[in-house]
Amino acid sequence: MKYLGITDDQLYLAVARAGDDSIVQDRTQVAGNFVEGRVCEGCNSGWMRDLENQTMDLIKPLIDGKSNLLTLSDEERTRLAKWAAKTAFVISHASPLKKTPPKSQMRYLKDHKGSVPPQVEIYGQQSLWRGDFDQIQRNQWLHVTGRQGEQPSPPDGSYKIAFRFRALMLLVAHWSEPNSMPVIAASLHIPLWPINKLHITYHRQLPPLDQTAQMAALDRFSTALAVCSLDDFIPVASTN
Repeated sequence: MKYLGITDDQLYLAVARAGDDSIVQDRTQVAGNFVEGRVCEGCNSGWMRDLENQTMDLIKPLIDGKSNLLTLSDEERTRLAKWAAKTAFVISHASPLKKTPPKSQMRYLKDHKGSVPPQVEIYGQQSLWRGDFDQIQRNQWLHVTGRQGEQPSPPDGSYKIAFRFRALMLLVAHWSEPNSMPVIAASLHIPLWPINKLHITYHRQLPPLDQTAQMAALDRFSTALAVCSLDDFIPVASTN
């Protein structure tokens, strides 16, 4: 917040219905007060502070668009992914939505000094921006499947937490069903974590961005992350 110069800015927080995006709860507060006060001193002054210190020099040029996500080394991607997971989890607890990642993932993060929990995937993107900070948590998934019209509800424990600092967008996501996996949109999601994982990509025309809406790019970045059933990719043997 100090780097962005927004500590004293007004931050608008809202909860909306999934169906029509109508606001059901909102408030405005000073950005510097958007904190999670329940973090214990041991974590806040220990591994969390260390992670901030180790990552800031990497993040600042990405925020300003002076460096590129595609040029990051595996070590840099790991650092950025750890910071993104920590930040997403804390933002999720501080936001009014109150739909936070599973406690088991929180404990994993703590017990492994910020390492990304299993089955949590992290993506990035850089784009033109308006404003300094936006965040959205929207648990909606496009289903890329051979079964036409099927759009199952997300299983318990699934989530998408996306946030943007100027040019840098990050998405921390978890799909809890073991027989399915996330699918990235071509040219939109840059995989950061896990390292060296093969990703399935789908190609589908996305709706044009509303250039008047500040959160349009971040919303599409989050919503466009899809999911598919692994059963659709298992070859079926046939006999004459």
